[in-house]
Formats: sequence, C-alpha cells, structure tokens
Amino acid sequence: MSAGTGVAPSFTWRVAGVTAEPMATVPTLRLSVEIGTAPGADGPVRVHCLVLSVSVRIAAALRDYDPDTRGRLRAVFGTDGQWADSLGDLVWARPTVVVPGFAGGTTVDVPVPCGQDLDLASASYLHAVLDGDVPLRLLFGGTVFHARDGRLATAQLPADSEAHHRMPAARWHELRERYFGGHRWLRLDRETHDRLHDYRVRQACPSPQAAIEELLTKYGT
Repeated sequence: MSAGTGVAPSFTWRVAGVTAEPMATVPTLRLSVEIGTAPGADGPVRVHCLVLSVSVRIAAALRDYDPDTRGRLRAVFGTDGQWADSLGDLVWARPTVVVPGFAGGTTVDVPVPCGQDLDLASASYLHAVLDGDVPLRLLFGGTVFHARDGRLATAQLPADSEAHHRMPAARWHELRERYFGGHRWLRLDRETHDRLHDYRVRQACPSPQAAIEELLTKYGT
C-alpha cells in the first residue's frame, strides 16, 4: 500500500570522478555520482527507485583565466569589459538517469554527451579552456520512491540538491581527439554551403577546406 507523497529522505551528493564512456556511439563522459542517505530510526533508508534528472552546468566564475584563454572565450563572454555581467553558469547537459533501489547509498554514472557544435556556449567554452580544471555544478531533481512506515512513499527532491566537482579540462580534449582526431565540425546553413561549393568549383579547389583556406588567405588572418 502506498503512503502517498511527502518529504524526501535526506540525501548527500558527491562526484567521485569523470571517465570516458568506452563504447558510446557519440563521445560521452561519465560523471560518477555517489548518493548517500542519512540513516533513519530503523537503520538505512530503503530507496526503491530514484528517477534522477541532472542539470550539468559549467560554473565558469569559479576559476581564473589567463589573457590567452580570455581571448579565446570572447565568443562566450564577450570582451573584458563585459565579463562582470556575462560570466556565469553554462548549461552543458540535462540527462535523466533511473537509479535502481538501494539502502544507505549507491553510485550512479551520469552520461554527458560531448558534441562538436561550437554554436553551443558550453562546447565553445570547453574548446577554449585548454588546461587547468573545469568547475562543474550538478543540480539534481526528480522523484524518489522510498519506504516510509512500512509502505511505499513518493517525494520530490528538494531544490537545494547539488554537488560540485573540478574536472580536468584535458578529459574533454582527450575524448574529442579520440573520436575526431584533428578534424573539427562546422555547421553551415544551406545557402552558405551552396555558395562555398560554387566558389570551390569556380576556383578549382580540391576540397571545401582548401576553399576556406584560400578565402582566409585573401580576407582573413
């Protein structure tokens, strides 16, 4: 019999580490999250299931940046004079994980896909930060199914459920190199793509990259 909705058990959250998913179709990092519960009057709290939604954010304000890195981050935070207003959290991913039943504590892997679209602020940030740590803030939400007074109860995680972790920036770059090597993905709309293709044909460029390099030589830096 169900005891209905109520207050969630008291949880603790800790990110134990970050590793690469070895067999993913797309490059994916795994955040190993340790979940604990405070013991109740009758011993460890029994959680039957936890439907866990995670907002993985880059807490960019929690580290320093040298001048070269700040220059590469202009696309994210603007010029130096704009940083005071623009520097803040960047949403990286919003995965949902179903955590099986446990008593007392458990560990779950939270998958974070690592795409190549630099139009996304999080990817542009990670591309620009070459060394040091990437400060992460994980915000947890979702529904807890747990035992209370011998019956099944449900509750929502409180809004202050979160954990912090400092991920080495090298983790992201190493994963990208493993999947993409020295190549980078560039998204173009159809009209721009067709104009580039027409230029390539007219100039007899052997590849789109050769056409772009020729244009950069003429008009770029």
